[in-house]
Amino acid sequence: MNYEQLRAELVATKNEIERRLEQDTESANLSESMQVELSELSLYDNHPADVGSELFLRGMAVGDRVRDEAHLEDIEQALRAMDAGTYGQCRKCGRAISMERLAAMPTAMYCVECQRAEETQKKHHHRPVEEHMLYPGFGEIWHDREDQNAYDGEDAWQDVERHNERPTYDHWYEQVDLDDNQGIVDDMDVITNEQYQDQLPPSPTYRPREF
Repeated sequence: MNYEQLRAELVATKNEIERRLEQDTESANLSESMQVELSELSLYDNHPADVGSELFLRGMAVGDRVRDEAHLEDIEQALRAMDAGTYGQCRKCGRAISMERLAAMPTAMYCVECQRAEETQKKHHHRPVEEHMLYPGFGEIWHDREDQNAYDGEDAWQDVERHNERPTYDHWYEQVDLDDNQGIVDDMDVITNEQYQDQLPPSPTYRPREF
């Protein structure tokens, strides 16, 4: 396969995608609102389950369109590179992209090594924003068996583990100065069931009535 064949394949795929984007999909008509498509005066009075199938098909059509638009952008980018004479050269390292890779993916702009590095970096950049607030993360504040006196994740876990527990056992190695009522929420909780039974008055003996 040569560059002319690759160009013909890219142009044919481009025309197919443009034709597909111009017409309505079989699953949903995205050129109209969902209300018009379903011939409803309003969707506010409908339970979401009543239009669940239609909503699913509409979402699938949106996903197909987004995929086609992204593919079309990659094809146009490859065609511009052909016109500029830079097609087949890695944009990052400048080395030639193998013909086998171009035959499998005509829109490739990077060699295999640079593409792998690019995808790894992209995954790193698309992490949840919450991770910036939780930095350095829970795994970074666990200093077990280290010369570290600061309050860390291990101490937090031990506090949670001791919650509402009565440290009456020897394995509570850090609680030697606490009494048995540590962790009790209410004064009533210190009363055992046996103590409660012992303080009850004796029940009267049942005697059947005599007639």
